[in-house]
Amino acid sequence: MLVTDSIRTDLSRQITHWNQAILRLSALDHLASQTAWQGTDYKIGQLLKNSLQQNVKQVIALGNQLKQELEYSGNDTERLRALRQGVLVLRQKYLRAEETIQFYTVAINSRTTPLIAALLRACDILCTRSMEEILRPLGKETPPILTYIDKGAGASILKAGLRLWDGNISPVAAVKITQHNLFRPTAIIHETGHQVAHILGWNEELANALRSRLINHQRAVGEAFAGWASEIAADAFSFVHAGFGSVAALHDVVSSTRQAVFYYNEGDPHPISYIRVLLNIEFCRRSFGAGPWDEMEQAFRNEYDIDRTHSSSIPLIRLCKEAIPDVANLVLNFPLQAFGNRTLSQLIPPERVSPQSLQKLEFLAGPALFTSHAWIWSECIRLLALNSYKIGTGKGDLDNLYKQQEQWMLKLGYSVAMN
Repeated sequence: MLVTDSIRTDLSRQITHWNQAILRLSALDHLASQTAWQGTDYKIGQLLKNSLQQNVKQVIALGNQLKQELEYSGNDTERLRALRQGVLVLRQKYLRAEETIQFYTVAINSRTTPLIAALLRACDILCTRSMEEILRPLGKETPPILTYIDKGAGASILKAGLRLWDGNISPVAAVKITQHNLFRPTAIIHETGHQVAHILGWNEELANALRSRLINHQRAVGEAFAGWASEIAADAFSFVHAGFGSVAALHDVVSSTRQAVFYYNEGDPHPISYIRVLLNIEFCRRSFGAGPWDEMEQAFRNEYDIDRTHSSSIPLIRLCKEAIPDVANLVLNFPLQAFGNRTLSQLIPPERVSPQSLQKLEFLAGPALFTSHAWIWSECIRLLALNSYKIGTGKGDLDNLYKQQEQWMLKLGYSVAMN
């Protein structure tokens, strides 16, 4: 047997292998169950399927091209050598397409039952509404949202418009919500804040403002807060939508060991947890005055006593702590070009989710607030703020509040299916 014959056999086997693999990957209904696909908004499901199939077609086209080239290569050693490089490209393209398809089909498959699908459709709506409230007045399009459940302590987002593993652009924003926070899902509003900031260029402008306008503090303070601008923006976005409820949920997620709360990693976009919690509490104080957040701050400072902590980050923390009122005011009340030269508080007034406003909403609507589709559909974000506020205070029948949250989210999610 000629050497070229053995090379041709080797190449043929590999090309066939990757072609077979991508054909199996193209059967999206086999990768995510029909029930899971049906639990997703139809338009988003079709958008995802079309996008993923387009990715598959690109790999299939390359596989077919290599197969044809192999048939006509004969015993030309140079052409066979070039084909070997092509097989490596095919392999890499397949693995990247697989990574993308695996991510989205696992996300879709988290909608394992009609109940879970309804809860996640409710989360889809909450995310979409939160973005529409700021993007629509600014003349920006709101990207499609797909929420999914996963393990862990914190939420995350794969933003729409970013380049995926296979080199294509993500067609939807995929927001992860953790199992433990499904009935207290303020974190998903933080994640849509990241998407909004990406669309508007908010992060960069906020970072520049923090770097240049904290002139009454040492330069290191402005630089530190500027480095945390993306997470501060997302926290503020969550706050103006969900009020104290979002602050309490954040507190509970980042409260950990003393070492973790005071830990500083230069380059990490997340603020030092100690500073982050106090900044979010300051959002409440500046917007609402006195309230249960004062009690939370007292307990937090007592639990994480800075005077009894020995950490290399303490000098920076002390400097940043003094700047928190100025930072909170700047984040909420400084006009930005990203907002059409308006402030965040002007676009989304936090007063709408103040304790007084939420109590008024509950009084006006009465029992229908949690049972009427009209109320639930029109006030879903403030319902999230209301329930999260009550849970955040840690008082009352907390088990019943979690159940109430589940029930109105199910009504919201099932209303999508009915429409």
